[in-house]
Amino acid sequence: MLLRKHSPLTFLLLALLTACNSVPVSQPTPTSAPAPKLATIYFYRTHNSLGGATGVDIRDIGTVQDGTYFVYHTSPGQHTLTATTDTTSSQNLNFQAGATYYVKAGVIPSQNLFHPSLSVEFDLEGQSAIQNLKRLHYHE
Repeated sequence: MLLRKHSPLTFLLLALLTACNSVPVSQPTPTSAPAPKLATIYFYRTHNSLGGATGVDIRDIGTVQDGTYFVYHTSPGQHTLTATTDTTSSQNLNFQAGATYYVKAGVIPSQNLFHPSLSVEFDLEGQSAIQNLKRLHYHE
């Protein structure tokens, strides 16, 4: 895929939650407050950053464009986060009930492709990053 130098990059954040164990995926709750029986995940993309699609356990849960974020609640346990742009990247993470996680979506340009990346950020860094981002309401 060829992109012009100044063309806007939008990307699909496919957050797919397919349990790697027998724990079923919970329905998202209408609030971003940590639920005692669920893990809370903030997926975000900073302003002027390259980005990609993110998924959790093979379930598309949203799209994150430049300067946006959304909140997702899931059952505790191991889940697979998947990011998709021109290619796909996956990683397994273990989420704890009542805990809050900040996952930054981005891409790493390589030749003519954009390889997606997801990184779990420290709480203070994630909280600071989303302060000036637009909140998307996919599951609320």
